[in-house]
Amino acid sequence: MFKNKFIKLLTAATFAVVGISSINTMSHVSTVQASAFHYLRKDHKFVTLGLGQNLPVREYSHGKLIQKDDPSNEDTYCDFHVLKTHGWKYINGIKYYNVPNQKYLNATSAYIAAKYFTKKYNDLSYEQIYTVTKAFSPRNGDMQASKTNLMLHPGAAIEVDMYSKDDDIVSIGAPLDDNKHGLTGFIDDGSFHASAWLKITQSQFRNNCRKAAPNTKFVFNDNGDYETNASLARGGIYHKGHFYKVYTR
Repeated sequence: MFKNKFIKLLTAATFAVVGISSINTMSHVSTVQASAFHYLRKDHKFVTLGLGQNLPVREYSHGKLIQKDDPSNEDTYCDFHVLKTHGWKYINGIKYYNVPNQKYLNATSAYIAAKYFTKKYNDLSYEQIYTVTKAFSPRNGDMQASKTNLMLHPGAAIEVDMYSKDDDIVSIGAPLDDNKHGLTGFIDDGSFHASAWLKITQSQFRNNCRKAAPNTKFVFNDNGDYETNASLARGGIYHKGHFYKVYTR
């Protein structure tokens, strides 16, 4: 269900805020009618919108449209970054925020539609943090019995996909593969020291897990990025001690 598995890709992404080289306050193309640019602050400083991934980006090079934001084309999606803006304007009657250039070196300005920074794209109710109460062995992604000696131990925090559709299967985000975070055994999912998506049965879930306290940390990479039930209720995660709203498609 959760197509992006957004949080789990954190280690593979560069979590730097990328600056804009030069910003055109007016970007006109023959078929595009754009309003004047409106700054959010009088000093023109950037304001953080939140964390974003897979939001379609509209990009310009010196006023020329070089990439149209197309929700059906993954090539137009933004990279995984903290998204900031210093203003907005309407393009073809649609409100867009100006955001740091993330994809192309020859793009001088980039925009993301304001509609993506709304509750509809900030719904983290599909995730909840649970605590393991008794040791058990989860399954790998294709529900085969673990052949890698995977074991979740008491006290481990796991992330549960509350939208799991299967009557008997629960998808979970497992903690880092080390003793410190309560998971032992080898995971080969193409990532390094990042949480992995595993499967458990409904009976394992009922008998071996309980909902975690609001501020129990589910740490999902070596950077120390984490989420809690409290942060999920606010629609965000913690990165290097800072809370960020999460927007994703």
